[in-house]
Amino acid sequence: MASGWAPDRNPIELADGTLICERHRQIICYICCCDYSFVQELRNEEEQAAEDAGNEGLRAFSQAHFGDELGHSADFLYSAGATPRHPTAMNSSVSRDGSEIPFASGSIPSMTKFVPPRSTDSPSMIFQGAHRFIRRTNPHEILIYTDGACLSNGLANPRGGCGLIVSPTHKVNFRLENTGPTDEPHPQTSNRAELRAVIAALQHRYWQGDCMGAWTRLVIATDSEYVVLGATERIRGWNTRGRRTNAGKPVKNQDLWKKLIHEIQKLDEPQTFMQPPHGTSVSFWRIPREWNEDADAEAKKGAELEDVQRYTEILGVMI
Repeated sequence: MASGWAPDRNPIELADGTLICERHRQIICYICCCDYSFVQELRNEEEQAAEDAGNEGLRAFSQAHFGDELGHSADFLYSAGATPRHPTAMNSSVSRDGSEIPFASGSIPSMTKFVPPRSTDSPSMIFQGAHRFIRRTNPHEILIYTDGACLSNGLANPRGGCGLIVSPTHKVNFRLENTGPTDEPHPQTSNRAELRAVIAALQHRYWQGDCMGAWTRLVIATDSEYVVLGATERIRGWNTRGRRTNAGKPVKNQDLWKKLIHEIQKLDEPQTFMQPPHGTSVSFWRIPREWNEDADAEAKKGAELEDVQRYTEILGVMI
């Protein structure tokens, strides 16, 4: 048994003593549900103990031969460390709602398009449905389906709703709020619902720490051209032009675009409790509408719900 999980096969031991799962060659495998990282942890503890013993010997040697002053200097060097072993997480100066994010090109995090191995590959061919949709060839990448809907879009009394499919058994729907993260009212539109659904997916879990910090990339699967092109191509041009489109008009849904940037910046920050420290990057995959039917159904359910006045984070607990 490894760290409390029971693998279905015996592990393979590499030449350096590392254990990996037999089927997928992973130290931590979220498909086989096995975790052999404890071997590395034990090795690190032994190395640290040896290093500490060596430092004690150096301090004793320095004090015996050069006096207390140099001995204390050696103590400071080896207890504090001349350089940190791992980079610390980036400090963020933006507000919680992202409203203070500067609109400069350098402040925009990397938001890439997901390119499947073959153009005909569907999400289910690349990502296996388990407790998350996990990439078959890389168990550190996951996918979330998102969609937005707006009943009576462009007419009187439009009703927006959002849907997420986080796993085969965890589906989420909610009503698009009348106000955004800055408490300002906004009209209900399908584009706004699509963008709001993506933000909800990014906020739904603390993805850097989910499943012991397994995920290095989160892929958003959506049929919204507005979201995918806006996030991966247009947003930098908008910023260069002072938040205006090519036609010189103000960009719509600026509050949600700012919030999207803010959430992706947070996900991208390296987390020092993980070895090696890493964040979670975000990619966008525009899929055909027929591949997104479950998220579309949830979004339509959300649009049927009662009005929600204030912006609310949609958090997933124990999923």
